[in-house]
Amino acid sequence: MEGWYSRIMDLSSNHSFGVLFGQVLMQKKGLEFGHYPQNMVSIIHSKGDGRTMESFAVYPSNEDIEVTVNGKPVSNNPDFKSPANFEWKAKPYGYFRVNENETRINFTNVDGVSFIGVLGPPKPWGPNGEGPEGWIDHLPFLPLHWFVYSLGSELINYNWVNEKSGELLRGNQGLAHQEKNWGKSFPPAWIWAEGVDDPSCSSFAISLGVLSIETFDVPAHLIGYRSAAATLNFKPTNSLVTTKHIDGCSGKMNATVTSLGNKLEFEIETAPSTLETCLLGPTLDGFAPVCVESYTAIATFHVYKMTLSGYELIESKTFNNAALEFGGFYLCQEKSPCQLESNGMA
Repeated sequence: MEGWYSRIMDLSSNHSFGVLFGQVLMQKKGLEFGHYPQNMVSIIHSKGDGRTMESFAVYPSNEDIEVTVNGKPVSNNPDFKSPANFEWKAKPYGYFRVNENETRINFTNVDGVSFIGVLGPPKPWGPNGEGPEGWIDHLPFLPLHWFVYSLGSELINYNWVNEKSGELLRGNQGLAHQEKNWGKSFPPAWIWAEGVDDPSCSSFAISLGVLSIETFDVPAHLIGYRSAAATLNFKPTNSLVTTKHIDGCSGKMNATVTSLGNKLEFEIETAPSTLETCLLGPTLDGFAPVCVESYTAIATFHVYKMTLSGYELIESKTFNNAALEFGGFYLCQEKSPCQLESNGMA
């Protein structure tokens, strides 16, 4: 599977949008392959008012999807160090076009809504195309990879139209987080979160959960934190998650991750009322109902640095209107909208 995701914040209105698209390219059919769509273009919308987000999606055929690099058909794997220059097109809905200077999004008539926008150049995770995984990006046996293209691109402008409700929104003041996943499938359980604080230019991105490798479920974490006080990257090769508590029913999670030089404590929470829309994610069977997400979470971080006397607190920071996603086994088992949707699709 291969998918791209952009979360776009309108800072003047607190509205947020998600643009998601991708394909599940099957090497081996899952048990329910054919039951769920193999391709998807989705737009999600949060009004920032504490209610659950709206989700809209269409499911183009393989024949209607075209991916080009530098205007030519894809012939090899991407070069991490080279500037991005590709287009993902789905007829008749539109395209997602990226080069080193901008991203252009133009998807129309996606289940009655349209999003057209321009983002500025990326704010990269690290130099020379480095992503959250570092060198493990290139390990072929991992079932899933995560690459953050931008931690906070400038929103140049956008137009949003909901033809069903008549809603029309425009803006030119905001930020965007952009990323890509590829591999076999989303994991059995995961937390995903990201946030940007515009005044301080601070940001974070988190992927935390369980990976299935062969017959084993292995805990995994990829965490990035950026501020004037610290630039931190945590992954299994350099750190340990020493505490973790996840409660999808209350919309809360907290964790502590520790490395030789730093410690990061964080808690992220959102109102359960914002988690009542089930979203589709890539599985071995196609795009299935697997997660819930909020764009109005509050994330609080405490950053520590190792000194001769132990870990010393160097910064505490709160991010408003952060994104928080519960997926797989981390969904609320007592009341999950994904259970209802899965039963409805069966």
